[in-house]
Amino acid sequence: MKFAAVQMNSNDSVDDNLLLSGSLIRQAKEEGADIVLLPENFAFMGYPKQLVEEIMEDYEDGPIQKTISNLAKELEIWVIAGSVPVISSTANRSFARSIVYDDQGKVVNYYDKIHLFDVEVEGKQYNESSSIVPGEQPVAVKTPWCTIGLSICYDVRFPELYRYLSSNGAELIMIPAAFTAFTGKDHWQILLQARAIENTAYVVAPAQTGIHYGRRQSHGHAMVIDPWGTVLSDAGKTQGAAIAPADKERVKKIREQMPSLKHRKNKLFSN
Repeated sequence: MKFAAVQMNSNDSVDDNLLLSGSLIRQAKEEGADIVLLPENFAFMGYPKQLVEEIMEDYEDGPIQKTISNLAKELEIWVIAGSVPVISSTANRSFARSIVYDDQGKVVNYYDKIHLFDVEVEGKQYNESSSIVPGEQPVAVKTPWCTIGLSICYDVRFPELYRYLSSNGAELIMIPAAFTAFTGKDHWQILLQARAIENTAYVVAPAQTGIHYGRRQSHGHAMVIDPWGTVLSDAGKTQGAAIAPADKERVKKIREQMPSLKHRKNKLFSN
């Protein structure tokens, strides 16, 4: 199986971003990818007020979801839409929903981002909870190739989520992101490698890159990392994709070689 972690410089035009993501999905298909993973906020990187007033859409409806579903069906390829703003029951707030489409364009499952980025970085305040409702349920999805644990961006700093996912069968972990350039230079790669090593799982991390609205800057470096922590592919700073094969047997081999998941004292850490 071959995975493509797409890297984009999304802006505040949904039409432009959907055209770009479609082009990158087609390119990944041509390069032999079986599953294409899109970054966080792939369809819209703009101000939260515009997101909740104009962009968010009903689940399984709206231009963002319809476009990705149609592309998956047309190209006969699995696509994981990194995060889509889906209307919640809370006024003026959406879910940040990662949606898994099979090669017929049908929704297999979805995950709502649990950990929200309410942080001040270099004097700039990020307050995701002002426009996003947090999810409450970890999700692992079975595909024809392996079981994929879903997560989004800031989730990467919470290792207990990934321990839960690996304990529930995840052999590959997806971490689509719009990581800030300031934190990314020091933390992005090392966190991804840590999640891969401690869970003996592949990590596939699509990413945003470059300058966006309001001078926001994303780190880039979409990556595919193997269960030993080796970086198999790194997209650098440019738009495109990190593409690499993943081997379920390698997961099995490394878990036999380094059986840390079996050695965990679950009863001591049940809380």
